[in-house]
Amino acid sequence: MLSFSSILSDARNFMSNNIAIIFIMVLVLSIVNQIISAILYPNIESISQIQSLLQQTIETYGGLTADGLSKTLLALSEQQQQQLVSAAMNYLMQASMIFFINNIILMSGILSLIYVISHQQFSLNNVLQRAIQFAPQIALFMLLIIPGFIILSIFASILMPLAAPLAILAIIFYLSMYVIFLSVIIEPTLQINFIQKLKITFRFLKREIRLIVPIIAIWFFTTFLLKNIVDMLMADNFIISIVINVIKSLLIFITICYLYRLFSLSNKELPYDSRH
Repeated sequence: MLSFSSILSDARNFMSNNIAIIFIMVLVLSIVNQIISAILYPNIESISQIQSLLQQTIETYGGLTADGLSKTLLALSEQQQQQLVSAAMNYLMQASMIFFINNIILMSGILSLIYVISHQQFSLNNVLQRAIQFAPQIALFMLLIIPGFIILSIFASILMPLAAPLAILAIIFYLSMYVIFLSVIIEPTLQINFIQKLKITFRFLKREIRLIVPIIAIWFFTTFLLKNIVDMLMADNFIISIVINVIKSLLIFITICYLYRLFSLSNKELPYDSRH
């Protein structure tokens, strides 16, 4: 019978046997992500209006709340409101696009590395070919957040007092399903379409929830802890940012590696049939 400690030990052995390759790949991916962010991320001048609005809200109402932000926004002239909304939308679009690109590069790199180490002889060509195959599936799952956001907005408008808790739960659920889905699509025997892989992902979660929840909880906790440390340091340095990204990438690598090993071993015991 599979246990949390046995799967974690299996994932740890997998990483320790390939630690040099894993660290180098994660470092390269982190540097690439940091360079993309440095080049494409909106400069401080483009969000100065937004920062000014937030600061004014905090000074006027003693904190940053949705109600206070709305009142501050309504106090502006129509022209100022239009300029602010335009600046905010441009910033969000640019930031979202950068996050989208970086996430696809990082995750496709991590998945392809796990796949190649597990099933092929390691080479950059094999890693690149497999990453290109994984990228569209990762992008499709990320795009699921759009209809999810629409549905969440509808529920939040109806149940306004529960908007914040609903948003937190939705984010936790989406991110959890995301990493579980990533671990599932690594499996080379699953020559099926995207929808069928989603079905298998839900079946995997339902059947192995007692072994999935602990690693997801550890991942969330360590990521949250790392974020708080970064906030306390208030570091805005290229090298420090790369170090932080490497740590975050290793955390996600460990999580996906654990889930993939769990999926592979449990699939051998009782296959996940997508037809039912």
